[in-house]
Amino acid sequence: MCLALSCTTALAAPVACAVKVGWQVLGSGGPELNGRAQSGHVLWIDGKARAVFDAGSGTAVNFGKAHARIEDLDVIALTHLHTDHSADLPAYIKASFFGERDRALPILGPAAGHGFPSVETFLQALFADERAAYPYLGGFMRDGEASYRIKPETLSPRDGDIAVVFKNERMTIRATPVKHGPVPALAYRVDVDGHAVVYLGDTDARAPALVKLAEHADLMVANMAIPEGGDDPVANALHAPPSRIAALAKQAGVRRLLLSHWMVRSEQAMPAIRRTIASIFSGEVLVGYDGECVSLDASKGHDFSRDHSAIAPQPGASNASRSP
Repeated sequence: MCLALSCTTALAAPVACAVKVGWQVLGSGGPELNGRAQSGHVLWIDGKARAVFDAGSGTAVNFGKAHARIEDLDVIALTHLHTDHSADLPAYIKASFFGERDRALPILGPAAGHGFPSVETFLQALFADERAAYPYLGGFMRDGEASYRIKPETLSPRDGDIAVVFKNERMTIRATPVKHGPVPALAYRVDVDGHAVVYLGDTDARAPALVKLAEHADLMVANMAIPEGGDDPVANALHAPPSRIAALAKQAGVRRLLLSHWMVRSEQAMPAIRRTIASIFSGEVLVGYDGECVSLDASKGHDFSRDHSAIAPQPGASNASRSP
């Protein structure tokens, strides 16, 4: 089914996010193999994919199906280094060999902690160390050995701080640390042309700067990994329940809420989750599926497009009805 955003057929071919500024879901799942690609998103500006946020398994394929080009990317930003948020990074880098990229590619990510490497050490271990996982791609980490160079940038903002971590002529990206159990993790805000998207990543949504980070955002992208009232202590330490996400969206005054990172346990509880959120947050709530594109264009208002065939058909509830 295709809603608004210039769609002319219900079963369109894979398409880019055909808006001035848009946010597209590349992967709406979590670590389970549940038919969804794992976590990843892309920001479109003027028909070009300019920033990727997380790179879970399956997202690189969906990036290609959306006719995005690695040459157009200004930055890749990783929230943390769990595999369902980072496993496709080598696929992006290998694919770039067959393109025409000729400028550095910054890759942002968290500092080391609790057994996780910094993003710089992570990339060295993938590509550049003597015993790297993919040493044949090591030239991308060294000057003069490939058509461009990867630029790892380890981000270390303090708890409660919001730091500008990337800026160019069109967008500004800010980050703050979030709690994801013991795992070093970040949330990001990207501002472009007067619009703002906040991507929480995996978090318990209790970090002190999250309300400020999300303040008056056009769109907040929240990972919906657990239902309300779960009794798994590990899951509860890693993720936020629907009520906490809704309260954050309400307190920050965000306009729309996009729920992604669906796991089996949360997808089975989707109707209850939507009811819980609607009882707290009065803004528009969107259920994320692979390939969905949210327009941030001022002229588009609340236009939202989902074409299940565009990237990966998914079962579950439709956004055609906004009621929970």
